[in-house]
Amino acid sequence: MKKINSIRHLQNEKKKMQLEQEALEHKIRRNWNELKECLEPGTVAKDSINKILETKTTGNLNGSSILKSTFTYGVSLLAKKMADKAFAKFGKASKK
Repeated sequence: MKKINSIRHLQNEKKKMQLEQEALEHKIRRNWNELKECLEPGTVAKDSINKILETKTTGNLNGSSILKSTFTYGVSLLAKKMADKAFAKFGKASKK
């Protein structure tokens, strides 16, 4: 730690510490908001469905014919888009 020789130096150090504290508090608030958003039921359900659809799609694409792979990919993409829209509407309704 630096040795403080004057009141002005003390005030400068105090100001630096206050700025650091404000930056850390802002970071904590941002992280807290991100955590709350990740734990919302709609977000959790959406992520779960997306993960299931991705797993099913990659599992069906391995070793299948081109036509079957294309069809499977299209259906899963359509299902994902429909799920995204449903959860967007659900999120708007739950926030009201």
